[in-house]
Amino acid sequence: MAAQPANITDISSHASWQSTYQPKLSVSDSATVIESPTSKKPAVAVTTPAGLPLTQVTKASVASSPRRLTQSELYPVRHAFAPQHIAALRLLTVAIGRCEHALAHLKDGQKMKADTEIQKLQVLLPELFCCRSLGDGFGTLVAALSSGLEALNGDTPNQHQIQAFKRVLTLLWEKPFLTADEADSHLPLLESVGLSVYPADLLDFLASD
Repeated sequence: MAAQPANITDISSHASWQSTYQPKLSVSDSATVIESPTSKKPAVAVTTPAGLPLTQVTKASVASSPRRLTQSELYPVRHAFAPQHIAALRLLTVAIGRCEHALAHLKDGQKMKADTEIQKLQVLLPELFCCRSLGDGFGTLVAALSSGLEALNGDTPNQHQIQAFKRVLTLLWEKPFLTADEADSHLPLLESVGLSVYPADLLDFLASD
């Protein structure tokens, strides 16, 4: 029998040739599961890396909060605003300031100064009405404010009426894209403080029928 060459090893006598590979798991990746090559991998959940916020939106969460988004939520970047939208926000900011000044003057007993602020407010309303393409409700509420001031026939509105003006203007600043139905739901606020929300010519026409 011929001698076995020195460079040939009998693999049957060595267990080291058997598969002994053991994959290593890092401490931070404790959720990792090692599967054999022949097994079917189960579906795994995708997680968000640490430090990144994740908002889970479900049908239930949407149904539970059917609120209308404000202009700041819809357009978080000012450069994305349309020119007409920017003009409306600027005018509304000034108009709200006029109401605040008028209320402060009334509190101090300075009715003439309060009336001056209201006159300055009234001048802004035609410009605001030109921004009515933002939404049907926008034009409705601006027209109601104008009618309410005209119905006073030059008299200075009282504290409650000025507060109502301010609330409507603030609503328009926050939600300039109101629908006509949504705007109509806010008209009772002005009527509750003795303000007419319809033009005098329209009321005269309706009264003549």
